[in-house]
Amino acid sequence: MAALAGLDCPCAGEQWGQTPSVNNKLPHDKNCNNCSVGMHRPTTRFAELSRVFRGGRSELLIAIARLSVLYEDLRLEMGEFRKLHRSVIELGEPDKDYRVSYFLRRSLATLVEFRGGLMVVRKTQEYKNAEAGLTATDARYIADADRFLQQNWTQIKDLRNEFAGHIRSAGVEFALKHFSNEVGKVTWNPNTDGWTMGLECDFAGSVLVGAISSKLEAGANVVTELQKALEIMSLGFIHA
Repeated sequence: MAALAGLDCPCAGEQWGQTPSVNNKLPHDKNCNNCSVGMHRPTTRFAELSRVFRGGRSELLIAIARLSVLYEDLRLEMGEFRKLHRSVIELGEPDKDYRVSYFLRRSLATLVEFRGGLMVVRKTQEYKNAEAGLTATDARYIADADRFLQQNWTQIKDLRNEFAGHIRSAGVEFALKHFSNEVGKVTWNPNTDGWTMGLECDFAGSVLVGAISSKLEAGANVVTELQKALEIMSLGFIHA
């Protein structure tokens, strides 16, 4: 039956030596194995986790399970950061600037931790024993991820230190001393639902930007560094 999947798809005629009409507007069959629609459909598998991870008795599988947590962290953080970057940086929408900084900092920190997790996986004896048996595709993905993170490690660490490091008193002092005509906002909303606090310190975003500026080299621009961080994180997520 699998061989018959997609026979109603417009691309099926081409498979059988026929030329589909250029005006054919039928939707492609999602089960078709012959066109990009079918080839790119999601694949989901289910299994008992205790069996998959051997009850925690494998050093390699423990490391892979840890890496999966970091990957999901990075996926969620990057998804939110991309949306915020578009609304705030590209479209100039207000009142979300601190969220941009927050997800930027979290994504950078997670990418650094992910690299460490990948190194742990590759150092296990189980991985070394199994490496020769990897498919060409899997071997390439792992090698590409490791190569990207190694080649860009210095820049990733620098960006992490600039944006995702600890907020220290010296950085905050620098920010406060260099405020010019910035206008801050604080809001108290007594109607909370128990999940969010009623106090909103919108001005904290300006303090954070100032603290980040204190870590930049002379002449560096925060927006330029932000663009660097976005590019390196996007590429890092692709390779993760």
